[in-house]
Amino acid sequence: MTQLLLVRHAEPLAATVEPGTPDAAGGADPALSARGEEQADRFAKWLAGAPEREDVTEIVTSTMRRARESAAPSVRLLGTPDPVTVEELCEFDRGRASYRPVHLRDDADEDWQAIRSGVYPSYVDGPAFAARVADALDAVAARQDPRATAVVVCHAGVINTYVTGILGIGRPLVFPLHHTSVTRVLISRSGARRVSSVNETQHLAGMV
Repeated sequence: MTQLLLVRHAEPLAATVEPGTPDAAGGADPALSARGEEQADRFAKWLAGAPEREDVTEIVTSTMRRARESAAPSVRLLGTPDPVTVEELCEFDRGRASYRPVHLRDDADEDWQAIRSGVYPSYVDGPAFAARVADALDAVAARQDPRATAVVVCHAGVINTYVTGILGIGRPLVFPLHHTSVTRVLISRSGARRVSSVNETQHLAGMV
């Protein structure tokens, strides 16, 4: 079976872009915080010692900065080729003018209330997002050799959407995922998908 290791990016900073500035069109795209850098380093060291390390054939990220920076220590430590970036694996908040990490979110914000209840914020086209996520991750799996492992560093909404789709869960955002947590999906040669684990955090002792 092919294995996808779906990794939520490490903790980023807050960011806001001002209308009319050069970065406004792309939306807020923050770098990792110091805590996030430690999380990414811990994940890389764990992956380098994991049983499937020799089976890792590819590291994939979304095009968002927090995903790319989270993957960088793993690329250096494992000596793999530069990650393949896939725009379709970006989070549903891509293009928004403001980003706040979980610990800085406003409990009174309606979009955050929706996410916490397991559904998409009002600005998200749920079916379209789910379709692009499934197509992108299925394509990553399809190009792997049997028994290979692809590491995909992306986002909580992306991982939740893919996993809940496989499991047939009606609400797409039901799993709380820690930064750099690992979720495993196994894909058979016939294309059948099975969720093996969700939100593994063994490398984050003392940080969760």
